[in-house]
Amino acid sequence: MLLAMRYPSRPPSHVVAPRNWHFQVLAEHMRADEIAHWLAMSGAEAYDAEVAARGFMATPGLAFVVVDDAGAPAAAGGFQQDLPGVWSGWMAGTADGWATHWRTITKATRWLMGQLFEQGARRLSVDTIATRTAATDWYAQALGMRHEGTRRRAGAHGEDIVTYARIAEDNQP
Repeated sequence: MLLAMRYPSRPPSHVVAPRNWHFQVLAEHMRADEIAHWLAMSGAEAYDAEVAARGFMATPGLAFVVVDDAGAPAAAGGFQQDLPGVWSGWMAGTADGWATHWRTITKATRWLMGQLFEQGARRLSVDTIATRTAATDWYAQALGMRHEGTRRRAGAHGEDIVTYARIAEDNQP
């Protein structure tokens, strides 16, 4: 059984509204495991930062950007609504961004999750390739998501895809 999660009441100070240039910078400096994830989910044969940036920009829903002290983007993430009350998460970041701002990224993500649950979301989930074990550990430990299963060879190039989710009832004490 998952423990009830405490969600921040406001976003961290280094969280800003997304701008197109944030996505371009992040796509150009994305971590290798996130590029592998993007390839598996997009079906592309090769990584194209321009295409990835346009995709992030066009993703509907709610999003945030974590910036460093100089205002450069460290990571961006958000949730898009799949059905009423059902949302899917996404994220992209730089290696340096995660290394130096992981705590702010976690707080920002938890803040957005809390906002969605307060607005009536019943399910928040994330899909990723199974080889991203640091990411799946983060989903479980930092975000309180539960591993729901593995879709074997479901990625565009035969990768295993895992799903992690948190439902509204998981927030009850």
